Amino acid sequence: MRTWIVQGLTPVLCGFALLLGVIGAGRAARASLHDRAAYHLAFADIDCQPPAGMSRDAFLSEVRSLARQPAALHLLDEDLNIRLHRAFLAHPWVESVRCVAIDPHEKPVGPASRRSMTVHVEMEYRRAVLAVPPSDGGWRLVDGHGILLPESAVQPHLPVLCTKVPTPIGPIGSHWGDTRVTAAAKTTAFLQANLARLHLEDSRIEVVEGEIIFRKPGLRVVWGHAPGQEKADEAPAKVKLRRLLDYQQHHDGLDSLEHDVRLLAYQGHFPLSPNEPRNSVSFYEPIPSPSGGNRDQVSNSSRSWRSCFNDVKK
Repeated sequence: MRTWIVQGLTPVLCGFALLLGVIGAGRAARASLHDRAAYHLAFADIDCQPPAGMSRDAFLSEVRSLARQPAALHLLDEDLNIRLHRAFLAHPWVESVRCVAIDPHEKPVGPASRRSMTVHVEMEYRRAVLAVPPSDGGWRLVDGHGILLPESAVQPHLPVLCTKVPTPIGPIGSHWGDTRVTAAAKTTAFLQANLARLHLEDSRIEVVEGEIIFRKPGLRVVWGHAPGQEKADEAPAKVKLRRLLDYQQHHDGLDSLEHDVRLLAYQGHFPLSPNEPRNSVSFYEPIPSPSGGNRDQVSNSSRSWRSCFNDVKK
C-alpha cells in the first residue's frame, strides 16, 4: 500500500520540485538583470500624449509629484504596470488610463545594437464643458461630471454658469460639491457636439429650482432638468435636442424667441419677454448675477403664449 502511494506521489513531487527550480532560476535571472542600465528608464522619458495646453515634461513632472514616484523606473519590477496606472490616474486631467505598455526594442549603437525598453501610456483626458465663476472670484472649469479641473493655458469658448454658487468643497480633480454645477455640466456635456450648431457655445446658463435655462442676447432656451433627471411629465434629453434642431432647420435659426422644450406633451416657441436681458457675457469679464424673478419670467411667458404650443413631431 505504502509502495503504491510512494510510486504515485514521486512523479508529482518531482514535477513540483522542477517547477520551483524553474521559478527560482527565473527570479535569479530577473534579479541579475534588475540593475542593468537597459532595464532602467527615467520617469521623464515615458512616452505619452499630454493634455491640451501642457508640455509632456510638465505633465510628467506633475504626475510624478502627485503620485510620489521615483525619478528612475526599474522596468522589471513586477508591480510597475499597476503603479504607473495608479500614478497617471491620480492626475486631475486624467479621466481614465487605457493602457500601460512596457515594450523592449533594439536600439542601434554603432555597428551593433543594444536592447532597451520603453514605456508608453495611453489616457482619456477630461474635457472642460462649463465655466463657473465661484463666489471667491476668478474662473473655474469643470468637466461633464462637475469635476473641478486645473487651470489651463487653453481657454475654450464655453457656456458660463451665471447662477451664484459657493466655492468648491474639495481640491482640483474632485466634484465641485454643488448640485447646480453638476446639473449644468451634465447638460452642456450632453449638448457638446451640437452647441456650436445651435449657437449656444457662448451662452449663459441659469439653474432655477433645478431647471436649466440657456440665455444669449435675443435667445432663451428653457431646457428643464439635466439628462437622466427629468420628471415624469418631462421630455427626455434626446427629444428636447431633436426639437431644437428641427426648429432651427425649418426656421433658419433659433434667434429672437424663447424655446420651451421641457414638457413631454408639447413644446413652445414664443416671442421674448420685454424684460429679457440683451447684454452678452464674456468668459474673461465679470457677469451680473441673475435676477430673482427669472422663475416668474419662465412661467408667465409660457402662460401668455400657450396658444403657440406645437404638437411633438412623431
